[in-house]
Amino acid sequence: MAFRSHPSHLPLEADSSSRFLPCIVALMVALLTFSMVGLGALHDSVGQWSGQIEGSLSIQVPPTELAKRSPEQREAALQETVNTIIDELANLPGIARIEELSPETMAALLEPWLGPDEVVSELPIPRIIEITPETGFNFDALERQLGEIAPEAVLDDHRIWIERIADVAFSVELALTVLIVVLFGATMLSIVFATKSGFSIHHKIIELLHLIGAQDDYIARQFGRHSQRLAFFGALVGLLISLAVSAFIAWLGLRAGWPIPSLVFSPLFIALIVAIPFIVALVAYLTATRTVLRVLRQML
Repeated sequence: MAFRSHPSHLPLEADSSSRFLPCIVALMVALLTFSMVGLGALHDSVGQWSGQIEGSLSIQVPPTELAKRSPEQREAALQETVNTIIDELANLPGIARIEELSPETMAALLEPWLGPDEVVSELPIPRIIEITPETGFNFDALERQLGEIAPEAVLDDHRIWIERIADVAFSVELALTVLIVVLFGATMLSIVFATKSGFSIHHKIIELLHLIGAQDDYIARQFGRHSQRLAFFGALVGLLISLAVSAFIAWLGLRAGWPIPSLVFSPLFIALIVAIPFIVALVAYLTATRTVLRVLRQML
């Protein structure tokens, strides 16, 4: 795609569209690019989060009917139940790893809310068993056998949360996709209006060119190249603005401990973002050219 200047008999650079079009394209492309980055980040983050949830299960062993016992008796009874569950479930197909969350880890997790370890040890805290499933895992079989071993134990099923996360993510992704389409359409409409405005401003010159034998394609290409240059410049400015804002948000996320989604750094995604100004410029050229040709045909 060439952006070099071409000789023109139309003073298009002097009309108001030369100031209006780059600004509106820059704004639209900034919002469009920011929406695309957000869409990619959301899709990647939800995929990683769902994968982490799907890759782990947990069993809570509450101290049912043990609260009245002494801490030593309660802990001994709980430990016996935990050991029995681990020994019985370890042989089930589809379980890659099953182990208890250590009391030290539990105490460290609860300390910000319940105080130091001495306080936690005096409370009837449930034991947690973590399970990592693999291919061939049968959730119903695990739930059934756990009910036979320890009816008071609770198996946390993350499938409901995964479905809810997927539903919310799909709704947000659909909304962002619609927003991207609307922004792109609004950009093209602004090009159409700017082209028609320039056509109206230079209507007499266009009629004069017609009288001296200028073809419709020649006049349309003048408007097309003009809109192409303006749209490319505006899209480039909008792209740089959106990338700067995205980088600032990513920096804030890193300071808060949030990892940057890997999809943002994929070659295909980067190529798509870089290609936005060229795509907008090409579509601007085609839109302006066809708009002028349509108006010229109506003049005949």
